[in-house]
Amino acid sequence: MRSPARGYSIDLGSAMLRVLARDGQRVLHMPTVAALDHEGRIRARGSRAVEIQSSRPDLLTLVRPVLQRSVADPMVAAYLLRAALQEVSGARKARHFAAATLCVPDRMGELQVDALLAACETAGLRRVRLVAKSLAAAAGSGVPLAEPAGALVVDVGAERTSAALLSCGDVIATSSVPVGGLDVDAGLVRLLRHRHGLLISPTEAERVKVRIGTATTGALPVRGHDLLRSLPETRTIPVSDLARVPLATYDALAKHVLALLSDSPPKLVEDVYDRGLVLCGEGARLFGLADRLRDRLRLPVHVPDRPGDVGVLGAWDVAEV
Repeated sequence: MRSPARGYSIDLGSAMLRVLARDGQRVLHMPTVAALDHEGRIRARGSRAVEIQSSRPDLLTLVRPVLQRSVADPMVAAYLLRAALQEVSGARKARHFAAATLCVPDRMGELQVDALLAACETAGLRRVRLVAKSLAAAAGSGVPLAEPAGALVVDVGAERTSAALLSCGDVIATSSVPVGGLDVDAGLVRLLRHRHGLLISPTEAERVKVRIGTATTGALPVRGHDLLRSLPETRTIPVSDLARVPLATYDALAKHVLALLSDSPPKLVEDVYDRGLVLCGEGARLFGLADRLRDRLRLPVHVPDRPGDVGVLGAWDVAEV
C-alpha cells in the first residue's frame, strides 16, 4: 500500500503513546501496553489489553515495552507504534509512513536512541527526526524558545519526573528522578492495606487518585479485598486521609527541582523565579501538585490546558537534537 503523505509527531512514553498527524488536530492516545499469550503472540493493545488481561490473567500477560525512558521490548513497541500510525492516518493496512518528529528524553544515551530508532524503522517510519522532549513541551506550552531568558519545564510522568532549564532554544541543565504518578498509586495501596485492612488493585488506586480532587463529599468509596475476612468489600474512606498520601511524592519533586536550580547559572535562575515554571506531563493534573510546588519553591507554577499533549503539539517548532 502507498505510504500516507503525511508527517507525524510522536511521544512514546512509558504509560501513554501519543501521535499527532501534522494536518490533523486530534492527538491519538494509546496506553503503551499489549497483552501477550503464552506463545508470545499479541492479542490486544492499549486499553483493551488491560481490560481483557484483568479478566484472564492466567492466559495473558501485560507487557509495557517502554520502561524508565528506554525501549525494553522493541517488537511490542514497534507493533503499538504502527497500530497508532495506522489509526491516526486512517490507513488501517498501511505498512510504511513518510516521516515523523519524535520526542525523546533530554540527553538520551546512544544505545537508547538506537533502540528507539530501530523500533520506529520496524513500525514503518522511513525518516525520523529527534527533538528534546523538554523543548517540545516548552514550545507546545507557548514558551518563546528563542529568548535568552531562562525557562524551566518540569515533566511529571508515570515513573519519572524530568526538570530542564532552557535558554536560547537549548537545554542548559537537565536532570530526572525516578518519582512520578505511580508513586502516588503505591502510597494509596500501602495506606489502605496497613491502616484500613483493604487490599486494592493498581486500577482502583489509579481511580481513587483521580477522584481525590473531584470528590463532592468528605469521603470516597474504595473497592478492594478485606484482608481479615478474605472477601470483596467497598469501604468509605475519608478524603482527608487519602489526600495526605501524595504529599511525600510532591515534596520529593520540589526537592528535585531545587537541586537543579541550585546548580544552574544564577541569571537564568532569577528569570525562572520571575517567570515561573511550566508543569507538564499527565502528572501535572495530580490534585494539589501545582499548589504544593508553589508553596515549596516560592515561584509561580503554570499548567497548560493540555499538559500531557504539549510535547506532540510543540514538536514541529523545535530544531533537531
